[in-house]
Amino acid sequence: MSIENSFIGEFPSSIWHLDPAVVSPGHNACLFVFIPGNPGLIEYYVPFLQQIHEKNPDWEILGISHAGMNSRNDISCPVYTLQEQINHKIDVINSYAREHKKITIMGHSVGAFIAQKVLTSGLLRGEVSRIGLLTPTVIDIHRSEKGLKMASITERFPRFHELVSILDWITFEKFFPTFLTDWVISHFADDPKTCLGAATRLLLTNSRFVKQALGLAAEEMRVIRSDWVYQKNFLHHCETNGTKIWWLFSENDHWVSNETRKDLIHFYERHSSPQMVSIDVSTTIEHAFVRKHAQVVVQHYF
Repeated sequence: MSIENSFIGEFPSSIWHLDPAVVSPGHNACLFVFIPGNPGLIEYYVPFLQQIHEKNPDWEILGISHAGMNSRNDISCPVYTLQEQINHKIDVINSYAREHKKITIMGHSVGAFIAQKVLTSGLLRGEVSRIGLLTPTVIDIHRSEKGLKMASITERFPRFHELVSILDWITFEKFFPTFLTDWVISHFADDPKTCLGAATRLLLTNSRFVKQALGLAAEEMRVIRSDWVYQKNFLHHCETNGTKIWWLFSENDHWVSNETRKDLIHFYERHSSPQMVSIDVSTTIEHAFVRKHAQVVVQHYF
């Protein structure tokens, strides 16, 4: 299955969709929806989603890029806000949801923040039976190791995303020959021939994606702060609708501080039951687990 163009909700994006490989009579397949973290290119997650499908062949898989990360065309987009990203995900999910089909929604990093907002919007069709929040940046991202640096930069230089995208355009689209770009990718990411390397090439050689990703990151630093009232409302929504919650934290996460992780775990352990909320803390995976630990996550948690 290849990545496809999507213009659902008038937001240019890319989707990766896979039908169930096994269909049982009378069984309505689960729709598994995955929302990526920043930069939001679904290309980074294809091997991970393929492994999930191999382990759960009766699932329908839907991976949704961020709006504006339309890798299958060259349409230029504005920098979309977090709310526009939320609206986009609602529109795409609703276009695939069917009556009586149960939905599982999982989000990585800021995708977890978006997944929470999508679920509590009240606009989704279908029944969401489970929500998964993987290395989630749902509160206080600006207090994390990397968040402190990013917040400081974006506060001092509000047009930081525009400057970096111009530098990226000059460097990787105009100046660097292919072999030099490949060297950078292989040195800092992976072999350019791998999915990870190819996704990194796609990001670096498209300055519009760099602008989109950093523009969203700047808003994340401003918006994703402490909001325990919302977390209470989110938990209440899940309890009312029978949606089970799964948290997966990394013990060493440069985008989620130890204090934030502990606060979230304490809150959900205090206000919910193990039947409603399950929490895992991994000493193995990193924040961007799809780089090296996709197989570990699938084997242990799916």
